[in-house]
Amino acid sequence: MTVLFELLYNAWCVPYEPEQFPDYMQEDPVRAYGQYTFEEGFKLAVSLLFLSLDTERLSKIQP
Repeated sequence: MTVLFELLYNAWCVPYEPEQFPDYMQEDPVRAYGQYTFEEGFKLAVSLLFLSLDTERLSKIQP
């Protein structure tokens, strides 16, 4: 892993804490954390998509 990805991972990914997941997922930390990271990544992707489609905001960013 490169230094950049390690820094991003440590800044973005929270440590696994079983209490933050539903009871039925606490016994399977791989699935629980996988679902959490998928959800966070999906929300980020949708946010970036809508930002890129908003031409008013884009015109303020572009010179």
